[in-house]
Amino acid sequence: MIPCSRSCGWAIFAIALLAASPALAQEDQQDDEQPAVEQQDDEDAVEQQQDEQPDEIDDDQDQETDDEDEQDDVDGLDQPDDVEQLDEIDQPDEIDEPDDFDQPDDFDQPDKIDDPDDDPFEDVDEDDDDWPDDFDDDFDEFDEDIDFGPGVQIDEDALDRVTPVATFPFVDWSGQLRVRPRLRYNFDLNTEGTSAVLPPVDTQLPADEPADPDADALWTADLRFRLAPTIHLTETLRVHTDLEFLNNTALGADPRHDFFVPGEPAADRRLMDSSSGHATPILVREAYGQLNTFFGTITAGRMLDHWGLGIFANDGTHEDANWGSQVDRLALQTPVWMLNFRATYDMPDTGIAPRPAGFEHGVPHQLGSFDTAHQYTLSLFHSPVSRQEYEEQLHRLTEAEPVFNGGLYFTHRFQTGDFPYDGDQFRPGLTDTDPPPEGRDNFDPVYRGLNLFGFSPWGKMLWEPQPDQHIRVELEGLTTIGQINNATNDPVGFIDPDDPAATPDVNCFDADARDENPQACRTNADGDETDEFVLQYGLAAESEFNFGGPISFGLNAGFASGGEGEEDAGNWGWDAEPRNQLDFTRFNPDYHVDLILFREVIGTVTNAYYANPYAMVKFFDSGVRHMEFQLDGIASRAFNPEGTPGASPWMGLEFNSSLRYFDTDSFSAALDAGLLFPLGALAAEEGRQRLNYYGEPGPFTSDASPGLAWTLQARMNWDF
Repeated sequence: MIPCSRSCGWAIFAIALLAASPALAQEDQQDDEQPAVEQQDDEDAVEQQQDEQPDEIDDDQDQETDDEDEQDDVDGLDQPDDVEQLDEIDQPDEIDEPDDFDQPDDFDQPDKIDDPDDDPFEDVDEDDDDWPDDFDDDFDEFDEDIDFGPGVQIDEDALDRVTPVATFPFVDWSGQLRVRPRLRYNFDLNTEGTSAVLPPVDTQLPADEPADPDADALWTADLRFRLAPTIHLTETLRVHTDLEFLNNTALGADPRHDFFVPGEPAADRRLMDSSSGHATPILVREAYGQLNTFFGTITAGRMLDHWGLGIFANDGTHEDANWGSQVDRLALQTPVWMLNFRATYDMPDTGIAPRPAGFEHGVPHQLGSFDTAHQYTLSLFHSPVSRQEYEEQLHRLTEAEPVFNGGLYFTHRFQTGDFPYDGDQFRPGLTDTDPPPEGRDNFDPVYRGLNLFGFSPWGKMLWEPQPDQHIRVELEGLTTIGQINNATNDPVGFIDPDDPAATPDVNCFDADARDENPQACRTNADGDETDEFVLQYGLAAESEFNFGGPISFGLNAGFASGGEGEEDAGNWGWDAEPRNQLDFTRFNPDYHVDLILFREVIGTVTNAYYANPYAMVKFFDSGVRHMEFQLDGIASRAFNPEGTPGASPWMGLEFNSSLRYFDTDSFSAALDAGLLFPLGALAAEEGRQRLNYYGEPGPFTSDASPGLAWTLQARMNWDF
C-alpha cells in the first residue's frame, strides 16, 4: 500500500460527505436547529447555519477557506485541487441510503467542528507520499518536556514514579554455593602438640606399627549451600531467614553404609557405591521479622551481628568465612540527625531448660532466672543503611570528596549464677542421673557474679581523588573490661573458711546478703579468692591505596592482648583454667589475617602483634570479568611470650599468594597458596603443657623445633 499524506485522508473524507449529503439532509430536517460551527479565531462570533441543505451544488461555486474566514457548512468544505467538481450528485438507485457512513477510527462526529490549526488542504503536494511536515514537530514538543541529565542528578521522587510498583507479598532470593578443596602439609608443625591441628592419624595407628609414621599431608574438600530469602509482606513488614545446607560438610565424609559390615544385604549396599548419601541437618543462621514504624525499625528473632572490620562481631558472610556471630535479640534502629542509633536486648544464655523426658509442656521455658545471662547493646554510627544513602555516598566519591564512616559499639552483660557443666555435654537438669562434672559431687548451681562491659570504636575513610584512584583506611578497636566474683566452679560465700566441709555462710544469690558480705562471695571453702578482674584489648587496621593503574597496595596490622596462662602452660590460654583464659583477647575467627598461622595453627588472632604488607594487580579487565593476583607477607610476634608454647617472642613469618577470577557478581574462583616459617614461640619446650594431641595431652617430654608448613587451597563461589 502506498502511504498517503494527511491531506489525502481529508480529501477522501470530503468525497464521502458529498456522496452522503442527501441522507444527511433528511436527518438534518428532523433536528430543531442546525449545530453551530466554531471559529478558530476566538474573537469572531459564532453564526447560525442554515436549517436545510441544498440538494445540488452550483458548478461555479468556488469557496476559499482561510484561517481567518468563517467556515461554511460541511457541504461547503473546500475540495482539493485534484478533486473534480460535480455539477450534481445523484444517488444511484442500486445503493441504499446508509444510516451512517464509515468514519476514521479516531474521528467522532462532533456537535461543533473546530478549525484545524493548519489548513488541511493548503499547499498539498499530490505526489507527496511521506509523513506530514508537522509530524516531527509533535516529537519536538514532547522532547521539550523532558529534562535529561546524569543519573546522579535524577530526582529520586521522579524515579519512583517510573519504577514499577511491587506486588506484595514477594520474595527476594539470595544465597551462595561454595566448593572448597584444600591441601594442608605439616600443619601440626612436627612438634606433637604446639599446633591446634592434629597430625595425620596415619602416624598414630595401628598402635604397634603406624601405617605411615612420616605422613604430613592432609587433603579435604568441603561444601556449603546457603539460602537466604527475604519475604516482603508489605512495604513495612519483612521476614528474613538464612539457611545453610551441608554446612562446611567434608565431601565424602557422611557414608551411607559400610560394605564390610556383616548382616542382611540392602538395595543400596553396592561395592562401587558412593559415600555421600546422608543429608546433614539444616543450620538456621537467621530467622527474624522486621517492622518499619514511624519511630524506627523493630527487629526480633535470631540474627547475625556485624560491626566494623569484624574483629568483635562478624556475620561470617565473607566468601571464605566459616562461623558467623549469631545472637538472639530484640532490636530497635532509628535515625538520629545524621547518625543511626541501635538499641538491643540480647539473650546470650537463658540457663537450663527441661529435658524431653517427663511431662511435655509443648513450648520451651526456663526452669529458673538466676542462671540467665542478660545483655544490652547500644551503637551509634554513621554508615549507609539504605539504597539512597549508598547512592549519595557514591556520588560524593565521584565528586572527589572524602567519605567518613564510623561509630561506637557498647555492650553490657551480667549474670548472677550458673550451672557448671562440661562443654561437650548437655547442661544437666534437676532429674539427671548422669554423674556431675569433674570436681563436683552435685549439680548445685554456683554463684558467678559476672559483670562485663565491651567497647568497640570503628572508623573508616574512603576517598577517590581522581576517577582511577582509590584510598581506604579503616580501624577498629576492642576493649572488654569488668569483674567476675567467682571465675571458678567452686561454691563461695564463706566467712570463716577454716572448715572446708562447712556450708556457705552467705547466700550469694540473694542481693541483700551479697551486698552485706561482698568479700564472702569471692572466697571459696579453702579461703582462696575466686574473683577475677577482666581487661582485654586489641586493634586492627587496614589500608588500601591505588594511585591509578592496575596495581593496589596497602598495609594491614593489629594486635591482641594476652597473658601468661597457668604456670608452664602457655598455649595462648587454650588449656588453662577459665580464670586464666580471661587474660587473652581473641579476635572473631572469621576475621582472617593469613592462611596458616592464625587461621589454623592457633585458630584466631590472640596474644600477638602482626604486620601484613600486600600488593595486588588487576588484569584482563573487560568491565564484566577480570582477574586479580595478590601477594602478602605476614610477620608476627607474641604480645606476651610467656603465653606461647615455646615462651619466645617471635611467632613466625608467612607468605601468601592468591590468584582470583571474577565473573560479574555471580561467580568467583580463587587459587591460594601459603608458606609458613614458624619460629621459637611455636617450639615445644620440655615440661610445658601441650596444646593438642591424641589421647591425654600432658606435658612435653622433650624439646622440639617447629617444621615448615604450607598449603594449597582452591575456592569456587556461586552467588545469587
